[in-house]
Amino acid sequence: MRRYKKRAVVVTALGALGLAAFGAGAADAVGTVHGNTGTSKSTSTETGSRSPSHVSAESASWSHGTTAQANKRIMQRFTSEFLPTGDPALARKFISPDIVMHFAGTTQQGRDTYLGVVATNMKAFPDLEWTVEDMRAEGDTVAVRYVMTGTHQGPFAGVEATGKAIRAESMAFYRLAGGKIVEERAQLDMLGILQQMGAVPAASAA
Repeated sequence: MRRYKKRAVVVTALGALGLAAFGAGAADAVGTVHGNTGTSKSTSTETGSRSPSHVSAESASWSHGTTAQANKRIMQRFTSEFLPTGDPALARKFISPDIVMHFAGTTQQGRDTYLGVVATNMKAFPDLEWTVEDMRAEGDTVAVRYVMTGTHQGPFAGVEATGKAIRAESMAFYRLAGGKIVEERAQLDMLGILQQMGAVPAASAA
């Protein structure tokens, strides 16, 4: 499994699962998409040509695959280009201005809100890195599994800097439309982070 490693910021929410159509605006973020359709050779016995139902099913399969792969390429660029920097210019390229974010039972909205959270967390973990352990795409959704590492050097979740190193896992779902992230949903191991910072007692061994 190929892994990507980069300096990054903690984002508070990551996207819901869905199967909407691929937006034309994705070309700006992902570049030209090249696809191999791998078409079937089945033919009609009477006419020597493919049946309409076969062609329709094949076209739907090709379109679905192209959407998923295009969205995955966008997210590969998002994780390798935006996450390490939190650059607002790159945020405009990858993130919808009306993005909806879900995290730990809360919902927030807006790219400016997103960037504010990013800036706050960059101060908390200036050396934060995300390692992408896995990335899967289907339709309009990309799922990413991360390992997060960093040093607690600023306020985070109400805890002042401790100077302690942290390591936590996160699972994220990003929904895309028009080549931009429109919704995020994340499950971050906050308990593990708080325990490593010393804010919550670690569970004792049985």
